[in-house]
Amino acid sequence: MQANQKLKAIGMGVVASVFFCSTYVLNSFISVGNGHWAWTVALRTLFLLLILLGILQYKNQLKPLLHTLKQQPKVWVFWGSIWFGLIYVLLTAAASFGPGWLIAGVFQFTIVAGILLSPFLYKDGRAKIPVRALLLSILILAGIALMQWSQRNGTYTDAQLLICIVLVLLAAVIWPLANRKMLLFVEEQGYELNSMQRVAGTAIGSLPVLFMLMGFGYTEAGLPGNSQLLAVFAISLSSGVIGTILFFKATHLARTHSAALAAVEATQSIEILATVIGEVLLLGIAWPSLTGNVGMFLITAGLILYSIPARKKVLSTV
Repeated sequence: MQANQKLKAIGMGVVASVFFCSTYVLNSFISVGNGHWAWTVALRTLFLLLILLGILQYKNQLKPLLHTLKQQPKVWVFWGSIWFGLIYVLLTAAASFGPGWLIAGVFQFTIVAGILLSPFLYKDGRAKIPVRALLLSILILAGIALMQWSQRNGTYTDAQLLICIVLVLLAAVIWPLANRKMLLFVEEQGYELNSMQRVAGTAIGSLPVLFMLMGFGYTEAGLPGNSQLLAVFAISLSSGVIGTILFFKATHLARTHSAALAAVEATQSIEILATVIGEVLLLGIAWPSLTGNVGMFLITAGLILYSIPARKKVLSTV
């Protein structure tokens, strides 16, 4: 993998992470407004799918995708249900038990989870854990921990925060597993699908779960309000369309290099910085203390080390 490809993939990951943060900020906004989590999960993906289908139809890429889906529909339904169903159920439900900054921070466990899953997913050189990349990921997680510590003693009880953390940790392990399994599936089957087609195919596969969630949301809370509809649409466009496609493109570029792939996944740590800024501006939370600022510095330092492809001692596997 060439150095400029590594840098491009990492840059895409950073930009994607900024768009991803809308999920945490707006989920908190919806939760404060008593919007039901099942409607949020289902509508988020439904809005995303409608947008993608329109774009793919315009680019004449929808028919090839549908043809591909017909060949092995069970795989798309399974991973679609996991990706756009289970993961977002966990993250959205967590917003009822903790603030967005905590969810964004704990979710960064995906950085380490993705690395540790490699030996169980690959049979080639990617199966080897890049130890130096793992150490840099731990540095980033240390920064995240400091940011979280700086925000303790908030309005949530210890029990609520514990439930929030458990829900997000589950999502943080499932996220890289689902992403890498879908990458492997497309790679092994030889499907010629771009990032947008892959996102749309996974979303189509999730439709059975989405309909069940909408039914559950209706029985529990009736129809969603206008504010929830608007917020969910913003999440779909920002995080679902722009963020997800950019992140998929980044992981596609880095798919053959385990350390570079780990670096791309590590760019998700930017989400916590963007989420704090978003919650300060939109929800009025306090800016992190000195401890929190030290955490931000550690995160930034880890990302800088990741983003220098010329330093093989940083990005190479051991």
